[in-house]
Amino acid sequence: MAMTIVYAYAAEKGRGVEAEILGGLRDRCGHVVQTGREERDAERRGSVDVIVTLELDESQRDTALNALRAHPAVIDAAAESFGERV
Repeated sequence: MAMTIVYAYAAEKGRGVEAEILGGLRDRCGHVVQTGREERDAERRGSVDVIVTLELDESQRDTALNALRAHPAVIDAAAESFGERV
């Protein structure tokens, strides 16, 4: 069964972060698809955060979240959505 994970990173890190993260997750988790990308004003004045949505097998949830949270460019990661946290 597929599930959604979202993660955020600072836009100034560049789009290469997305490719690096997606490649790493595919190595660890198998089939992972990026299904969305949104830029939002960050809480940091004058900054922009990027929110990326991924779809992967539910059995890989913890592995993916742990990998995302350990990545130095990732601000936060959550299953389904951030709700009001971002």
